[in-house]
Amino acid sequence: MRSSSFQLEIRRLWPAVGVALLATTAAAQPPTTGDALIKRDSRTKLSEHVYVILDEDRAFIPNVGIVVGSKATLIIDTGLGDRNGQIVLGEARKVSRNTEFYLTATHFHPEHDLGANAFPPNAKMLRWKDQQAEADQDGAALNERFKTFSPAVKDLLEGASFRAPDVLFDDEITVDLGGVHVRIFGVGPNHTRGDTAFFVVEDKVLFTGDTLMPVFPAVSAQSASIKKWLENVATYESLQPVSIVPAHGKLIDVSYVRRYRGYLSTVQMRTAAAKRDGASVEAATAMLADTIAKEFADLAPPNGAAGRISAAIQAAYREAPSP
Repeated sequence: MRSSSFQLEIRRLWPAVGVALLATTAAAQPPTTGDALIKRDSRTKLSEHVYVILDEDRAFIPNVGIVVGSKATLIIDTGLGDRNGQIVLGEARKVSRNTEFYLTATHFHPEHDLGANAFPPNAKMLRWKDQQAEADQDGAALNERFKTFSPAVKDLLEGASFRAPDVLFDDEITVDLGGVHVRIFGVGPNHTRGDTAFFVVEDKVLFTGDTLMPVFPAVSAQSASIKKWLENVATYESLQPVSIVPAHGKLIDVSYVRRYRGYLSTVQMRTAAAKRDGASVEAATAMLADTIAKEFADLAPPNGAAGRISAAIQAAYREAPSP
């Protein structure tokens, strides 16, 4: 089922592998010795209809959204494998008696999209067409890569697979859960080609995936569009969200939207100027990265900002006009 307006009632860059597969997947999680399981009974009620299970800065775990209407419940990011999906399903059942579920993902990385098969057969999987195309092309290889990160991750991913979409949409859909509506719209290519955002209209809660976070974004140097990213930031601000739920890390607000606009604009303008002056991408990166890191030091992740800023400069250089 495809539609552009269909109304339903209802953290680091890797080098290239194969045809540049993993160079485009800035999966934000390093290897870990933890169990990579979402915590039970750790949900927070964010607004009248929205609950979140925060990752508590634990690797391989996303911030999970549970949006509850009078008729149906929407899950945003289902976790790493069926065992995590079962935990999310259990948490959703604790806050709603709905038997109708809609499943979604902010992007195709395993910790966000591979718990969906734990949900009942009648649950409906909704995906933006670009996210589905990316999962079809790169998902299997990425899952194998994730299995190398730790024994716990490998165990959780054994037998895991992407749930087939029930609704494949072109640009944007609005889901009516009963008394609450959720806009779902594609925003990639940014962190991935299939980045997808969610806006809970009545509660003014925005889920941004990895496209807006408390730290520098993990940019896909090979496919990201800094121009598109800035357009997304403008869209996020225009929605006037009361709360913003990133894919990882703490809850944020519109001040981070403005901070991202400043950062991305700085990368775009300075990189374009360096390219116009004849600098190579390597020279531009060497010239700009440290200075930009210092100017936006408040966005630095614990594991350092160098790789993320370098990837953003590479993406901006690729987009900038040739001299």
